[in-house]
Amino acid sequence: MTTLTEDDVLEQLDAQNNLLSFMTTAHNILLQGIKRFLPSLFVNNDEEIVEYAVKPLLAQSGPLDDIDVALRLIYALGKMDKWLYADITHFSQFYQYLNQQDIIPGFADDITWDFVSNVNCITRNATLYGALESMKFADFAAWSEVRFSAMVKTAMTLAVTAILKELTP
Repeated sequence: MTTLTEDDVLEQLDAQNNLLSFMTTAHNILLQGIKRFLPSLFVNNDEEIVEYAVKPLLAQSGPLDDIDVALRLIYALGKMDKWLYADITHFSQFYQYLNQQDIIPGFADDITWDFVSNVNCITRNATLYGALESMKFADFAAWSEVRFSAMVKTAMTLAVTAILKELTP
């Protein structure tokens, strides 16, 4: 499994032009981060355990290849804070929601604002969230959908990178 650098993550997320492709990429990046974190829960660098027990669990179509299952395991073992668990779960649920929609909302839509407003990594950054909030609720003349969409995308990108930093073994 290749390890993504922060620059790789930023480039991949920035390259996405719509909300669904962004969330798909974010979902895949978060799953990689979780899969990179999981072995640190099980072993103390014992090659035999890694080879015969951990790798099959993490293999594609293995039981821990599902982000929700792996996330619940990490949280149940007490290796993750509640806010981090909530943020990753929120990303996963929003991704799943978008996958079921016939018409994909944009970064500036209210459903996306509701998502952003419930991500701890974003709301805890008072400067970022304050800027988003003031732009979202500014009068019509000052509001620019393109600028607001770019800010939302940036906030979501920063949230993904903050989550990945927390998942460093």
